[in-house]
Amino acid sequence: MFRKFISTIIFISCVLMTNQNQVDTLILTGNNKTKEHVVLREILHPINHPLDSTILEQDINRLYNLGIFSSVDINLENNIYKVNLVESFSIIPDLVIDYSEIAKKWSYGLGLVHLNFMGLNQELYLGGAFIGEKWFGISLNNPWIYGDHVSFSSTLYNRYTDDPFYDYRFNETYFSIKSGFYNGLNNKFEFGLSYYRNKKHTLSDVIDLPINEKNIYRYASLEFDYQYDTRNVYRDPTKGSLIGINLRYSNSLIENNPNISKMSISYDKYILMNIKYFHQPVISYGVYTTFKFPKFIDLPIHEYIYIGGEDFIRGYSSDPFERPENKNIEVSNVVYSYIELQSTILKKKDYGKIEFGIDGLMFINSGIGSKSIEKLALNQMLIGYGLGLKFFVTGPPPISIMIGFNPYGQNFIHLED
Repeated sequence: MFRKFISTIIFISCVLMTNQNQVDTLILTGNNKTKEHVVLREILHPINHPLDSTILEQDINRLYNLGIFSSVDINLENNIYKVNLVESFSIIPDLVIDYSEIAKKWSYGLGLVHLNFMGLNQELYLGGAFIGEKWFGISLNNPWIYGDHVSFSSTLYNRYTDDPFYDYRFNETYFSIKSGFYNGLNNKFEFGLSYYRNKKHTLSDVIDLPINEKNIYRYASLEFDYQYDTRNVYRDPTKGSLIGINLRYSNSLIENNPNISKMSISYDKYILMNIKYFHQPVISYGVYTTFKFPKFIDLPIHEYIYIGGEDFIRGYSSDPFERPENKNIEVSNVVYSYIELQSTILKKKDYGKIEFGIDGLMFINSGIGSKSIEKLALNQMLIGYGLGLKFFVTGPPPISIMIGFNPYGQNFIHLED
């Protein structure tokens, strides 16, 4: 009899504990501008099920990854799955102050970005630079129109500036339409169509250009992009990985100009560590490769890759005239790798609709560049190392200031966004 009584008490206790952790309903607060369905489609925790803390954390990350909330918090109270949101400012002025390492020139201008256009997590941008490198751009991006993350984006861009290494001025125009979808939560596909035009205006009578360079190029391009993405937070991941494959075929619309093919493959890995004296340290490492066809001598100048500087090997200049002796900087094929240690200096926090934080980082990066695949060789390897700061603000990608060094006694400051 006593055993029966004890068993009954244990059973009733288990039922009561289960009911306390049961998710019976869901309530959203704080989505004043954001449409309810935009939030609900990111929440995967089932109703009428016990609370799963792993799914709860993933729901927080997915909502944060939208980039329109400065704070996301989810908790269970009285069997209610409470989603508490703080929307960031949706309309943000963009003061364009940009430094091009390749052109070694500052650009100044003004823009406006709407991060949550019509409350649908669409990003609308309009802006340009009017001093230095002159450009203007307008873009619209909707990452989820219908179905399983079926997306749409379009960009129109024009730039008029001097080439930093060759004696001519050019006017380039770019227009693209892209659409994609997900297969599950991690497999992301995107397809694109684009038009590109580049026209030169010479600056002197004596022009020292590659022998096959033309005065005007026009291309229609097909592009495919695939990502396998398991990162927990896109802007500042602490775990997960990202595998990327990008293919582009550009068909010349002008006779006798070359058709161009490009293939890029990348891999990035993020690991949260436990290191004394460091706050939330994350070690990341990655490999990136890109190959272009036809041969370098047949490529137009606008397809050249400069492997020194912020885009690839920090600790070097993107200027081919500042390269170490017998090393390639101006190339068309690249194999690049890096390892970074990043740690929090000022924890990211919501300051009234704006999230702000600062991380410090140290890096080592290396790479090989060549003008043909068969000439990729270890004796062309460049190694750079350094440290810097990374600033996080709601909306735009993180902004980094780094100082890089190399074994040849050079050092350079790199601005990244």
